[in-house]
Amino acid sequence: MAKAEAQPNEGKTWKLIVLCVLAIGCGFLTFNFHHIIKVSHIHVSLAHHHRTTAFCAFVGCKLTEDLQDAPKVVPEKLTSEHGDQATSTKVVVKMDKKQLEETTKILSTRVCGSPAVDGYTHVVPKCLEDSPTAKWWKDYYASGGRQEDLQVHIERASDYDGLAVAWGINNKKATPEECGAACLHHKVGTVGGPFVNLPCNAFAWCPDDVCFEPDAHHHTKGDCWLKFTEGPVAPEVNMRGDLPPDYRARHPTAPKTVQWVSGVLLPPGVKPTNGTFGPRW
Repeated sequence: MAKAEAQPNEGKTWKLIVLCVLAIGCGFLTFNFHHIIKVSHIHVSLAHHHRTTAFCAFVGCKLTEDLQDAPKVVPEKLTSEHGDQATSTKVVVKMDKKQLEETTKILSTRVCGSPAVDGYTHVVPKCLEDSPTAKWWKDYYASGGRQEDLQVHIERASDYDGLAVAWGINNKKATPEECGAACLHHKVGTVGGPFVNLPCNAFAWCPDDVCFEPDAHHHTKGDCWLKFTEGPVAPEVNMRGDLPPDYRARHPTAPKTVQWVSGVLLPPGVKPTNGTFGPRW
């Protein structure tokens, strides 16, 4: 009888042991919950820190020991061509005055001349690929910089020159902002042609049913030209604002005011200038 009565007691003992183990486990997790969350946050922060450190190695900014003056990593809402939104991580790097001046100088330099000087017949892609502007982009990518983290600068009633890295006719976008976003998301090497190795750093968008351009093409509403230009800080301008009488006398079909909307992509903190008028003006 004593042996038979021991079986229920043994069952109760095992239940007590299991309950004790579970209680200890829950107590451990509760006691260390904040520590676990903190460690997870540190891992995420370190991933962001490594990325910003790589970018700072490129632009030359300094990271303080406590990271108070470090580049900020902030979430950004990006809208795709299909209208859906996704959260991306955008690195915003603040450069000091000297760094801004150096970057601005590089991105204002032209070494290959004006591509439009003789109707684009003399353009040498290799010269453009070796230009200070293209080299800046290569170094930027190599340092971990992303095209999407550049800033879009838009000017209405203007037509910026450049070489097409993506053909604009029938490349339809609903707004100039969408055209700029397409430039932001353009990947080097994805679109064939003589300028396949060049990044997109400029664009032009047609807002009207037909947009005037002194060339042989027929430009219609929504056409979005993705371009590469040397010196995007000082873009070469084909047309801007109200067209003067002598221009309209040479081009009878030209409107009174430029229809195009144009823009450039630049690193944060670098501002575009008025640029220069090109030979088509």
